[in-house]
Amino acid sequence: MQKNKIIFAVDISIFNLFNSYFMPINYVVTPRVNPKDLSAPRKYYAIAKSTGEETVRQLATEISKRTNLSSAEVFAAIEAFIDLVPERLAEGKIVRLGEFGSFNVSLSSEGVEKAEVFTAANIKSNSLNFRPGKLVQNVLDGAEYKKASE
Repeated sequence: MQKNKIIFAVDISIFNLFNSYFMPINYVVTPRVNPKDLSAPRKYYAIAKSTGEETVRQLATEISKRTNLSSAEVFAAIEAFIDLVPERLAEGKIVRLGEFGSFNVSLSSEGVEKAEVFTAANIKSNSLNFRPGKLVQNVLDGAEYKKASE
């Protein structure tokens, strides 16, 4: 038991070390209309502002620097992952990526009076959901915010 407590303490300190290096999340402020009352005064809300994009190739290069794998090997693995996840989701599976999080499909449908009359035609759309795991949630919970210059 004592060994687990020491490992946990090390994990927390490593998280705190990494968390201190994350850049703040940039945001802009924008007015929004109340959809339930269009005549109501607008209120201002924060919207996350992207600082750019990261390509698969850029991620593969960075991962190769942190592992013993070449960027080509990492790129191939990521490409296989990108092909495989949609297949598994279409099979109705939840794709769990450990403490990173999980992906699953949800449905939106029209309601009917009796279950017996419900058909696939009642399904209006589907959506992809991502539920962050502990690793991602801890980073988000510790995020700092910075107003971006517009």
